[in-house]
Amino acid sequence: MWTADWWWKTQASFPLLENGSTVVPVILGSDKTMLSTLSGDKSAWPVYHSIANVSKAKRRSVKSNGLILIGLLPRCPNGPKTHTIKIAYQESMATILRPLEEPAKSGIKVVCAAGRTRHTYSRIASFLADYPEQCNITWVKYGWSPRCEIDPD
Repeated sequence: MWTADWWWKTQASFPLLENGSTVVPVILGSDKTMLSTLSGDKSAWPVYHSIANVSKAKRRSVKSNGLILIGLLPRCPNGPKTHTIKIAYQESMATILRPLEEPAKSGIKVVCAAGRTRHTYSRIASFLADYPEQCNITWVKYGWSPRCEIDPD
């Protein structure tokens, strides 16, 4: 992420950055997981949060707390239609991510590792998810491609 042009373009897009201001790229991730091996039918979507300003080695280390659980979305029972499940997923994610809105707009002051106070602005840089979660996020029908014009059958 540190070598990506996105970061430089985003940093340059701020009209008046104070000396020491920076962008904090947010990395989100989700993957449905089983909660119980006894009953076999209990699953949920944990939602994880990390920042790209931390090195990959630190972010992946278990002891560094580089990846933080910020929410646990329960799986809807098999009764509701797919549309209802997607709406519930979208509204739950909006609620979980609401605390990031204000830091994205006006920024927050954070003391960095060097002891300096920096004005930081959060931006969602990526959302790591497998195919079922991507379908819930983007409202694409499961098994269909948003780019392909051929019927999957």
